[in-house]
Amino acid sequence: MHATRILIADDDQAILRTCRKILEHAGYEVTTAPDGDSALSLLKSTHYDLFLVDMLMPGLSGLETVTLARQVDPTLMILMFTAYATIQTAVEAVKRGVFDYLAKPFTADQLRSAVEQSLRQKQLLEENFNLPGQLATDLGFDKILGTSEAMQKLFGTLQKVVRTNANILIQGETGTGKDLVARTIHAHSFRRDKPFLAVDCAALPENLLESELFGHEKGAFTGADRLKRGQLELAHTGTLFLDEIGELSFALQAKLLRVLQEREFRRLGGERQILVDIRVISATSRDLRNEIVARKFRQELYYRLNAVTVSLPPLRDRQNDIPILANHFLSHYCQEYQLTPPEVCSEVRKLFAGYEWPGNVRELQNVIQHAVLMAESKSIGLCDLPEYMQTGSRAELSFLEVRDKEAETVEKPFLEDLLRKHRGNISKAAAEAKLSRKTIYRLAKRFSFDLSRFR
Repeated sequence: MHATRILIADDDQAILRTCRKILEHAGYEVTTAPDGDSALSLLKSTHYDLFLVDMLMPGLSGLETVTLARQVDPTLMILMFTAYATIQTAVEAVKRGVFDYLAKPFTADQLRSAVEQSLRQKQLLEENFNLPGQLATDLGFDKILGTSEAMQKLFGTLQKVVRTNANILIQGETGTGKDLVARTIHAHSFRRDKPFLAVDCAALPENLLESELFGHEKGAFTGADRLKRGQLELAHTGTLFLDEIGELSFALQAKLLRVLQEREFRRLGGERQILVDIRVISATSRDLRNEIVARKFRQELYYRLNAVTVSLPPLRDRQNDIPILANHFLSHYCQEYQLTPPEVCSEVRKLFAGYEWPGNVRELQNVIQHAVLMAESKSIGLCDLPEYMQTGSRAELSFLEVRDKEAETVEKPFLEDLLRKHRGNISKAAAEAKLSRKTIYRLAKRFSFDLSRFR
């Protein structure tokens, strides 16, 4: 078995000498090239396990070299050197198939770590590739259901992004399955055996969200009676999923940007810098480009988060998948409630096909759950569906409007009485309601409650 072969292309001889020394000392077989043309000649004659290439070189640029190297060996694992000033070009490189980029100047530890991560991912991909009959569903994407053209396009994108260490931005309407896609990407990355932690940026007020992300030292603020490690620290070597990233305040955006740039942070009230190695997957139902124009989202953070965009199609654009999803949820809930699966009558199937599903897959799931519980015969009929689907056309009343209306009449007064009873104490209110503190904060925000008025 040959030693791991690494090819390095850079026009800076000092960089070549330093990298060769570091990596040969780590046990790798290293070959260097002064430019892109020389590197391509070597790739055509020798197999390499990893290719390190500088972004800016005379003659062929780094991007041009990457494109041509991919033609020589489509399975080649590529790591790119770049400077901070060329971060947007580095994003383009990742889209072309570069696994990750290493910002100059870098330390020996950072170089070794980047190489080790790249080679672990290469091994993972080779293991998957060698499995017999390997298809997108065999890779574990079977939890994401659908055979429509829109979903096949999504599967193709996922197969590409799991090969990289790049930060991913998932865009899609509410209910399209952004959390599931994020977990799927993590499950097929080289970080799959490491932590996956999720933070809902819309669920907490700014001060609590900052503590949730960065953690705090004992005594950092009133009530901080013990040290708390934040999600950034707990996700070290793994993946951090930031749901509804568009809800992050401008101030917190700046702090997150610094973490992504420097790969280090401090806990609230702390003095020590904590190094962190994480992949960030973020999700949003907003168009962040419009948020940038409106000066509500930082452009540089957008580029840091958005090396690759994964767009999730709404259910109305994948009508052929509705029967597949409906049957899946039907089987799931019948098994959960220990019921014999009923048939779905033709009138219901016709209604499903013509409905626009503003709540997307999550709405369909809720509708099927409701129907399974209400059905009294061996067939699900129109009478077993939620009332808004029986009596109102989608133009008159949507699922989300009905849900919000019911929440106004039931949840809002309940929460108001609960907060008044406990004088705005979130912990006591959450304990009595058997809900999490995050849920109480989210509901209070939804109903525009000023928590100070209950104290």
